[in-house]
Order: sequence, then C-alpha cells, then structure tokens
Amino acid sequence: MKFKFLIVFLLGFCGSFLFAQSGDSIISPRLWTKVTYRYKPAKKLKIDLSTMFRDVRGEDGKNTLISEAQINIEQSKRLTIALEMRHYSIFVDEGVNQRWRARLSAIKSFKIGKDDYSIRLGAQHREIISGEGSKRADARLQADYTKNIKNWKWDPTIFSEYIGSFYSEETNNKSSRLRLGVETDNKVAGGKLAIGYFYQHDFTESAVHFNTVSIGYRF
Repeated sequence: MKFKFLIVFLLGFCGSFLFAQSGDSIISPRLWTKVTYRYKPAKKLKIDLSTMFRDVRGEDGKNTLISEAQINIEQSKRLTIALEMRHYSIFVDEGVNQRWRARLSAIKSFKIGKDDYSIRLGAQHREIISGEGSKRADARLQADYTKNIKNWKWDPTIFSEYIGSFYSEETNNKSSRLRLGVETDNKVAGGKLAIGYFYQHDFTESAVHFNTVSIGYRF
C-alpha cells in the first residue's frame, strides 16, 4: 500500500514541478483520435491495424495522419513483445511530408494486491521519406499503474514515459521528453472506448510543450 501511494506522490510531484517550470514556455493543445481493428490469428498473437489523426493547434503545430500496424506476441502471462510500424503524413503549407517509424518494445506486467502495474522498454527508429526532418533513434521507458475499483468499469491508469534520443542525423534534432498522464477504457457498443490525457514536457531549449487529449476506439 505504501508503495502505491509513493508512486502516485512522485507522479504528482513531477507534474507540479514541470508545470511550474513551463511558466514562460509555449504550451500547445492537441487532440489525438484513433480507430483500431484487432485481429487474433492465434492465442498468443494479436495484430492491431490503426489509423490515427493528430490535430495540433498553434503556429508550431502540424496536423498528422498516421497508419499503424502493431504485432503483439505474448511470451508468458506477464511478458509481451511488441513490434510497431508506422507511416506518417504530416500536413504543411507546402503539401505533405512523409516519414516512417519502427519500434520494438518489451512489456512486463505484474500485480500488487488487486492493482496492475506494467513497465515498457522500447527502442524506435524513424526515417524521412520526404520533407523536413532527419533520421533519429529514440529509447522509451514507460511505467503504468492501474487502480482496480470495485463495481467500477472505467478503471484509471496513471502513467509516465520518458523518450530520449541516442542517435540523430542532426545533432540539434535530438529528443528529450517526459509525458505524465491518465487514461481509462471500457467496453462500448461491442468494442473498447479509450479516453486519456497527458502533459508532455520537452527538455530541448525553446521547445513547445503539449497538453494532449486522446480518444480511441478498438473493434
């Protein structure tokens, strides 16, 4: 029990600290909407095909349409390996910029009491097909805590994630970001509806920070 309260306290402290540090920075709103179709050809194999639209407001924002395929392979009851492939269409004044990204992740989940925890460690690489940008490789570390509430189907998940570059074609294009947020999901109309929010703090000098609301539906 003390461990759970410590996690919540640390997340709250970090969030308050980052908001305070962002007083003179630009904080831009974003809305992410996503539709996913899940196919299960085998007991321990899941394939998700998704389309996501990122509506980014403000002068520094670029709306983006993402096509995604993710393969989840269950290694054991508590360990999953995931491979994700994405194609990005980024809408700019001159037309559409394109890029692709591949990510490999390992997700370890476990229980403490009635609540669920998970840790995801991943590495991703992106390539530029057309337009601005550069090749880049990032490491990602995410921790989730889901509170299972009796007689309540919208169990909340608190999460934090750090994304940092270990390679960039352009030195000044390296990434260093921290996300803190909450999300929940539940079965609706035969599928699963997910709603979430996160704040992203970019440690790069003069970078834009984001408040993001996400809405997703999985068939």
